[in-house]
Amino acid sequence: MSRKWLLAGPAIVVITGAAAALFLTRSKPQPVPTHPAQPPPAAAPAPSAPEITLSGQVQAANVVSVPAPVDGTIEELMAAAGDVVIEGRLLARIKNPKLVAAEAAAQSETERASNHISELEAAVIAARLEESRSEADQARVKVELERADKEFQKQQLMFRQGITARLVFEKAQQDYNALKADSERLAEATKNAVNRVASVTDELQGARKDLEKAKAAWEEARAESVAGDVRSPTEGIIVARCCQVGESVTAGSTNLFQIAGDLTSLEVAASADSAALERIHPGQLAVIEIPGISNSIDGKVREVQPEQVIIGFSSPPAEVRPGMTARVKIKLS
Repeated sequence: MSRKWLLAGPAIVVITGAAAALFLTRSKPQPVPTHPAQPPPAAAPAPSAPEITLSGQVQAANVVSVPAPVDGTIEELMAAAGDVVIEGRLLARIKNPKLVAAEAAAQSETERASNHISELEAAVIAARLEESRSEADQARVKVELERADKEFQKQQLMFRQGITARLVFEKAQQDYNALKADSERLAEATKNAVNRVASVTDELQGARKDLEKAKAAWEEARAESVAGDVRSPTEGIIVARCCQVGESVTAGSTNLFQIAGDLTSLEVAASADSAALERIHPGQLAVIEIPGISNSIDGKVREVQPEQVIIGFSSPPAEVRPGMTARVKIKLS
């Protein structure tokens, strides 16, 4: 019995030690396995606002129309679309037959009046020369008449006294009578010459007044004719020419030119379908791209019209001109 216990003792000790080790192993807290930390997921990029891209043409926001000033036919055109003009530049010339005829008639009347004045001035000079000759002849004959009168009185006295022969007396009488007749004739001629000078001078003064009236009528007719000259009312660039040489026009109702006077304020007229128009409204921001222009231009929807959208922009680059094509990206909000 005691030998069995002796043999079993070592075995019991081994079993007991193993049990204790197992107990200690299970009661000791096990280390938690570690793993490398994962970075937080990156934030998703915010979705960009949707946009609509349209195509259109650059045009001036402020356009001045140039109407026909008179009825008539376009005789000459001096400007075309794209030309830069200054205020007062001659753009076209309109011919009105009635105005041309009136000017020609007034010019003819002025020339007739002027020629009549030249004739009257020559007549006045001739009348004054005739007056001077008559006065000179009258003065000469007066001296001769006085001498002949003295001789006649002398011979008459001597004839009555029987001193002078009848032939001598009659000769003195004839000379006196002839000079007396010449004196009377010259006096009448001088009087007529004086009256002629006065009459022609009065006529000349009236003709000069008529000439002034004719000149005024001619100037008025010429001014009306010149009214057919079409001039630029402002400085700017011609964006459209709406006429051709030989075309008939009506004053006030026919527009001949369109001039953009302010190139610092432009706009793009872009075509759009009904689906796009429903999503576009004034105030939306836009980006304008023009071929040949390196930088894009900021703009804003100004107006929504049937079948098109007007996008305005200001202070454009100097090379931007009406008529250029443009692509517009409208930010929908």
